[in-house]
Amino acid sequence: MPLPLFISFEGGEGSGKTSLAENISVRLRDSEYKVILIHEPGTTPLGIHLRDLLKREPWSDHTVSIGAELFLFSASRAELVTKVIKPVFDQKQQIVLLADRYADSTVAYQGFGRKLPIAQIDAINDLATQGIIPHHTFLLDLPPEEGLKRTGSPQISLPLEFDDGLAIVEPRIDEDGTRRFENESLEFHERVRAGYHKLVEMQPERWEVIDATMSAMEVECEVWKRILRYLPEDSLQVSDIQRKGQML
Repeated sequence: MPLPLFISFEGGEGSGKTSLAENISVRLRDSEYKVILIHEPGTTPLGIHLRDLLKREPWSDHTVSIGAELFLFSASRAELVTKVIKPVFDQKQQIVLLADRYADSTVAYQGFGRKLPIAQIDAINDLATQGIIPHHTFLLDLPPEEGLKRTGSPQISLPLEFDDGLAIVEPRIDEDGTRRFENESLEFHERVRAGYHKLVEMQPERWEVIDATMSAMEVECEVWKRILRYLPEDSLQVSDIQRKGQML
């Protein structure tokens, strides 16, 4: 097991990343692992502030340009790496880092989705991450139509029927200005999904693709089963794993 072990969760809108990351962190804590769960953008004071700007856009009819969007996400990531992630790596702490999105999201969304130059995004990501990338990345893959249906996006006319029964730390809010990506076109989300698959092709040794059309519990069990392969067997007592429903 690398010290620390860095695992990220990626996927399109409605894929269940946040719920999954929360529940996997609970399983790890119940198994007596030290866990740091990070959200992008978020986690740090600057990241939370930038998340509010990006998600809520409190500027009336004004919107953030796609270039500014790229740099705001990258600024949040740079702060997160400097203040949280890099210190853990520098001290070689025995910690499992779980990331609800990381640099791959910027490539998928701003690169493939927004059609910004991938080479330039890679350079910005390298600067923001200081070369730190996850050891393993789980892609929660499902058709954009299904994901948008789950979020209640106006791009999909079907009613919202998705309920996975799991706690969401930051529920979606349907007020104006709070659904920056959910309101993008179906074509945009198809490009994002294609972008993720391109990243998987480029680094298959890092990525694990999970069928997110399964139930939330089936997805969680499948991911947990795969994560067990990365953990040291001598410190994990599988028979004692019981989810206590604790929140971070």
